[in-house]
Amino acid sequence: MYYHCRITSAEGITMRIEHPITQAGPAEWFTGKVWLDQIAAGESPSRLRAVRVHFTPGARTAWHSHPVGQVLHVTEGEGRVQSKGGAATGIRAGDTVHAEPGEVHWHGAAPHSFMTHLALQEAAPDGTTTNWQEHVTDAEYQQHGITREHMLTGDLSARPGRIDRVEIYQVTLPPGQATGRHTHPGGVAGYVTSGEIAFEPEGQPGRELRAGSAFFEPAGATIGRFDNLSAVEPATFIGCYLLTGDEPLIQPL
Repeated sequence: MYYHCRITSAEGITMRIEHPITQAGPAEWFTGKVWLDQIAAGESPSRLRAVRVHFTPGARTAWHSHPVGQVLHVTEGEGRVQSKGGAATGIRAGDTVHAEPGEVHWHGAAPHSFMTHLALQEAAPDGTTTNWQEHVTDAEYQQHGITREHMLTGDLSARPGRIDRVEIYQVTLPPGQATGRHTHPGGVAGYVTSGEIAFEPEGQPGRELRAGSAFFEPAGATIGRFDNLSAVEPATFIGCYLLTGDEPLIQPL
């Protein structure tokens, strides 16, 4: 929402100046406190929509998609963005994010930082700009600080069976990072390279993993804890994920 005024020049040309009015983001669209400034809502034939969105620390959108896609440009702070089935990625002032038409995703602030971005999208011919879905859970959001550096994809499709590839990542858990309850659709085997990790598969005794420790999580097994025990140092491990089709690496529960 905004109000506007018009200025007419001596030549009779009218300039329109719009003053955005800040509004609270609706609870059905966002988790946490979010504020919206509508920058532009193009008049026909234009279908451009532009909004400036201010996120408080930890605030984020619900899962959603845009029928004609979206461009985000971060102007202040640090945040996170994630496509459905992919890993969360950090974003910061100066970054531009392109979401493809129909791509289900979310975006929001980092846990300890405000974040503001411009959101640019076109309306579909029927006027729809966004298709909203369920909220991003705390368990899903807790994955944000985790970084996964892709190292290798091994093609297993020539061998008969359900698994068609193995993907290897170097994973870093920030200090104090908890992954929350989760499962791996295809299973994962890993090797800790630094730090100390609390590993507790549900129904089994928990143990501490340290540099040099190996672990295995069977396909579909529920993991109650896989948490960095240090409040000051990151923990890293190499994970080998068995996957097929568009299965995600990890599924929060």
